[in-house]
Amino acid sequence: MRPNQATSWYRRMSVVYALGAWTVLGSFIFFDRKKRQSAGEVEQKDVSTDEIVEAPKGFYVETIVTYREDFVPITDKILSYLKSWTGGPGPKS
Repeated sequence: MRPNQATSWYRRMSVVYALGAWTVLGSFIFFDRKKRQSAGEVEQKDVSTDEIVEAPKGFYVETIVTYREDFVPITDKILSYLKSWTGGPGPKS
């Protein structure tokens, strides 16, 4: 590899590294601010008549699952996006 090729390769890799580092830093700041905003909000849940009214004793974990009719998994969205770039069948519109 000639010195001028090595220099251009080094500059390109420096730009890629810097872009990745700033992306990680920006994502951290974004999600940290988003988490702080949502910490003040309390979600109200509907209590159905089938639930037991007495308070649970000891340690317990509650899981709330929300189903949406038009939900598309993020993996399918990423896959269809990549297929649209590679010439495969893109997203069905």
